[in-house]
Amino acid sequence: MTQGLLRSLRFQLNWGRQQAVGMSRAMLLGSIFAVGVFAGGMTVLGTDVRAEEAGDASKADDVVVATVNGSEIRFSDVLLAEEEMGQALAQLPEQTRFQYMLSMLIDRQILADAALKDGLADDPGVLQRQAYFDKKALRDVYWTKRLLAEVTEEKAKEYYQETIAAAEPEEEIHGRHLLVPSEEAARAAMAEIAGGKPFAEVAAAVSVGPSKSEGGDLGYFVRGDMVPAFSDVAFALKDGEVSEPVKTKFGWHVITVEDRRMRETPSYEAVRSQLMSEMVQVKSQELMDSLREGAKIDLSGSEEGGSSRPVIAPE
Repeated sequence: MTQGLLRSLRFQLNWGRQQAVGMSRAMLLGSIFAVGVFAGGMTVLGTDVRAEEAGDASKADDVVVATVNGSEIRFSDVLLAEEEMGQALAQLPEQTRFQYMLSMLIDRQILADAALKDGLADDPGVLQRQAYFDKKALRDVYWTKRLLAEVTEEKAKEYYQETIAAAEPEEEIHGRHLLVPSEEAARAAMAEIAGGKPFAEVAAAVSVGPSKSEGGDLGYFVRGDMVPAFSDVAFALKDGEVSEPVKTKFGWHVITVEDRRMRETPSYEAVRSQLMSEMVQVKSQELMDSLREGAKIDLSGSEEGGSSRPVIAPE
């Protein structure tokens, strides 16, 4: 493969992604389905924007990227391969990822041709796998289309107005803490602070918490970000005041507050991705629950009227 052709193929791959980014529907899928969605107790792997791109490729310029024994491998095939293998290859550079997927598709075509030559088209193992992947394809496309209809930019903005923009402003504080295993250790740390050592210095020296390296700095947080025992004490402190030892399930804390303010309402753009993910999780659960309610499901060995979900694998 010449460098010129490789650059051309990479351009086509980037072009497809850029086209998707320019489309609201595809933007939603790209931000929502890049991760698995838990729906009705089942992990539904993301049929993300690449599935839409693959479906749209025939409408655009679905170029042939390789030919094997007369069979064409197209740009849309590479996009589907990326859907299938993208997570496993996510850490690879794009050029390496593209070459890997194309090589896999070439090998797959060679092996498929060999299987057909050996008369395996009607082999029971082949037919069983075809039936399995037929159902997967139907599920993926159906799931994508239903959620695209449910999670739109307009609905996301409405959700933002209802849940975030309309919410009352909330106080947040900038706090530090140190975490130690016992009350005695907490009081020893308090004595050092009372003796003039900076709180951050003592926290960096004795704390066993993850913020130890930052001198116990927790940044700004609201009440709900912390366990109640911690938040109740922290929000009652005055700026610069050091708390008495506080016991939580994590150990013993000593807390101080450096600043307080009212949290600004984030813009829609700042929380868009999070809102989309929340909406997809909700709509996924609702969709799967609704479909299960309308389905007749009989589990071998289960009691009549029991759960429609398996509890243990069959022996």
